[in-house]
Amino acid sequence: MHPPLPAGDPVRRRDFRRFWVGGAISRLGSHASSVVLPILVLSLGGSPLLAGVLGSVGAGVKVGVAPIAGVYADRHSRRGLMVGGALVSALAMAVIAVTVATGSASWPVLFASVAVEGFATAVFAAAASGSMRAILPPDDPQGALGLLQAREQGAQLAGPGFGGALFQLTAWAPFLADALSYVVAAVFIRGIRSDLGPHSDSASEPAARSLRTELGAGARFMWTNSFLRFVVLWAAGVNLIIGALFLEVVLVARLRGTSAGAIGLMLTAAGCAGLVGALVAPRVLRRVRVNLLVVAVSWAIAAVLVLPAVVSATWTGGLALGVISFLTPALSIVFQSRAILLTPDGMQGRVGTALSTAAEGTGALAPLLAGLLVSWRHPGAVALLFAAGLAVLALYATLSMHKLRSASGQGTGHDRVPTTVGG
Repeated sequence: MHPPLPAGDPVRRRDFRRFWVGGAISRLGSHASSVVLPILVLSLGGSPLLAGVLGSVGAGVKVGVAPIAGVYADRHSRRGLMVGGALVSALAMAVIAVTVATGSASWPVLFASVAVEGFATAVFAAAASGSMRAILPPDDPQGALGLLQAREQGAQLAGPGFGGALFQLTAWAPFLADALSYVVAAVFIRGIRSDLGPHSDSASEPAARSLRTELGAGARFMWTNSFLRFVVLWAAGVNLIIGALFLEVVLVARLRGTSAGAIGLMLTAAGCAGLVGALVAPRVLRRVRVNLLVVAVSWAIAAVLVLPAVVSATWTGGLALGVISFLTPALSIVFQSRAILLTPDGMQGRVGTALSTAAEGTGALAPLLAGLLVSWRHPGAVALLFAAGLAVLALYATLSMHKLRSASGQGTGHDRVPTTVGG
């Protein structure tokens, strides 16, 4: 079923639907394979720490490549970069599927395939970020961003259960499904007819000089805006902790004897909560001031982790993930819409990747952190440590929002969410 869109440019409506559907299928496949990847490592005789290292390799490659990918997304065909990235990712997942199916899977093959997918995903993400201004309906960008959040949460809802069921059927099936999903996404992206850009003069500059110069341009642009600077620092900490929590819940459940199918269902429930949160987020943003929303959500996600810290049961970790998934989509929409509105088209790729690299760079360490903590600490102590870290970030959010509100004046500047996106 296609997402509903407000009245407006019919070309944009059609292209947004293609972007939405292609991404939905791709994200479904990615969530199906990623949730069973640590289970595959354990089934092949690996340790939780090795599972964490493997996850960190893919995330680390993505973070490392993202800034350079952002430069190229502001120079070359963004549509072509997305299609190429999707097809290379499909090849990487197909290699895992074939080697597992033939019994020839090895650690070098797994690490290389995960690294290649991380590289290709970074290229795709940079081009997609740069294309967002051209794809979002100009009359309701927040609603469209809400639909993109719902797409992600829907994939998180269905993907784990789908992946767990496929893994129980045969270990290679989730990775083949992921490979096919990337191919389908490439077909949908190829069908987009809007001009995705880039629209800048950077492509005519000498490659060596412009690469050195432009690598820092997105970071400088981001750092000079006080709100975006706060977003980067806050998100860096939150992504590290929540990313580690996700894998910690999966590993602890598996080590306690929970089946892959049951783990998938638990994560599906969390995804359902996230889907609901994404669907109601635009309404919340029309009624709640941004500063209040940021502070309230920050403290709420810290408080919810007290439950798994004091109750030693697998379901408490899943419940915490569900509550966090419900609360965070509204903040993602606020952060995305402001970044898109503030950034010129010729810098969309660089600024988008600068934001994601700075905010998500710590997330690359999340699998490794989870593997270490699961190996060395009791699950209750790990949850308490996560709760303490989020409480520190909530205090930082409280102080920062007060400072931003004082600097911008009540009801102006940082208190408002942009409602239009230029073409």
